[in-house]
Amino acid sequence: MILVVGATGNVGAHVVRRLVAMGERPRALVRDPDKARDRLGGQVEQVVGDIDRASTLPPAFTGVDRVFVVTTQSNRQVEQEQAVIEAASRADVRHVVKLSVFRADDNSPLQIARQHRQAERTLERSGLSFTILRPPFFMQNLLGMVRNGAVSTAALGGRVAMIDARDVANVAVAALVGSGHEGMTYTPTGPEALSFDEVAQVLTQQTGTQIRHVRVSPEEVGRALRGRGMAHWYAEDMAKLHGMLADGYEEVVTDDFRTVTGTGPHPLARFAEDFSGVVTERAGDR
Repeated sequence: MILVVGATGNVGAHVVRRLVAMGERPRALVRDPDKARDRLGGQVEQVVGDIDRASTLPPAFTGVDRVFVVTTQSNRQVEQEQAVIEAASRADVRHVVKLSVFRADDNSPLQIARQHRQAERTLERSGLSFTILRPPFFMQNLLGMVRNGAVSTAALGGRVAMIDARDVANVAVAALVGSGHEGMTYTPTGPEALSFDEVAQVLTQQTGTQIRHVRVSPEEVGRALRGRGMAHWYAEDMAKLHGMLADGYEEVVTDDFRTVTGTGPHPLARFAEDFSGVVTERAGDR
């Protein structure tokens, strides 16, 4: 049995749906069963638990041999993932697939990258078989960035090999149900690196709604995110990241998606077509 931790999130929900479509009946660790049922449907076994309370986790791992884990970005992330890994170890889980971040590193200027590297190291030292995924910027992030007919970034002309979260889920599922991925760290990316000027052009072409790229400062990015209720550290991380994107931090394009899945990742144009209604609606937000 496959357990999905983080099943109602962007990638986790797609992992669940993909597994169900393949004939699997995955188990989801959830805190709110009603919310999870609305999000995931009725073909998923649910076990109520909380990764902030390790004592609630063992029932979710009973009979489980594979685990996909993704957690939200918070100051509790390392402790949360350590609790999941420890529960998996006690349950003799066969394989764990962890969603990490691009260039997770102890020496990164980004707290999020340092946190994920710490959690990766816990998994590597656990004795469990594992696969780590380090995707760059998600195309789905654009849906939260489109406002007032524009995408505002501090990335200048920097290019980003952004990937569809659905494709990240496909890589995760392939690593969960296939073989040969033990001990591997993959960096699945989109098929090409695009500047946000080009991103705005693609969104405009595919949706019929005029979308501009507005260049702002990293400080403005941080202020905007704090104004939307983001934690101060996370807003500062994102402000730093935008500046790093301007310098080409996430422009590398890899073949990891094709290596794992045997197919090519979706281009931005396909994503924009699939989510054209959402982009158009968000374009009117202020």
